[in-house]
Amino acid sequence: MNFKKLSIVLVILMLVGCTTLPKKEMKKENVKNTKVVNSKNENTKFIEVYDPLEPFNRRMYCFNYYADKYVLMPAVHAYEFVTPKFVQKGVSNFFSNLQEINTFANSLLQFEGRKATITLVRFGINSTLGIFGLFDVASKLHLPKQYEDFGLTLAKYGVGNGPYLVLPLLGPSNLRDTTGKVAGFATTSAVNPYSEVGVDVTDTPITAANVINTRKENKGFRYYGTGSPFEYEYVRFLYTKYRETLKEVDDKK
Repeated sequence: MNFKKLSIVLVILMLVGCTTLPKKEMKKENVKNTKVVNSKNENTKFIEVYDPLEPFNRRMYCFNYYADKYVLMPAVHAYEFVTPKFVQKGVSNFFSNLQEINTFANSLLQFEGRKATITLVRFGINSTLGIFGLFDVASKLHLPKQYEDFGLTLAKYGVGNGPYLVLPLLGPSNLRDTTGKVAGFATTSAVNPYSEVGVDVTDTPITAANVINTRKENKGFRYYGTGSPFEYEYVRFLYTKYRETLKEVDDKK
């Protein structure tokens, strides 16, 4: 059995396993049918989020628990064990520098000239003096990192969140932001800034390193780690609030 077939089998097994949660997680989720989103209690009403795909999303949340526990976190721990701290920092800087491509593109789409200029200069400095972004030279030159993505661009032009979604491995999102993630990946892949020197940012090893690095930077979060029977609702609400806050900050600038 080749690697792709094995991966498909493992995914199917994890999804089937999510028809019933692990015993420990079942105890934490045993009151999920209380339907907090339909509650008249004002103390819980604040966590309401449009979630018509909730059964699918809960299943995917469980899938992410298994993938996180048995694949991602072991990979993160192995990466941290064998990789010196300064190398980890360089890898983090590299992917942060790639994000500048999307920030620049979306700053232009939002007519944020100053932000686009700072981002372009940062990318140029870090890609050259910083050796493909491994070193964040631009920040030391007092050029602060900016952030934009296509989801925020759509929000600026009045596109609503759409239904809440839990994506495989990537976790909380919504329809608008998922569209933004796809657009962001397509933009970075199309630009592929270092391809002329033999570095293809779409190669599988680099993509895998990006996934591991992203999970490492967010390793404080664990699926079913809060002990709350309403963890799913809280995560859903906090993600939605976080994205709303980013938009509000953008609007004030």
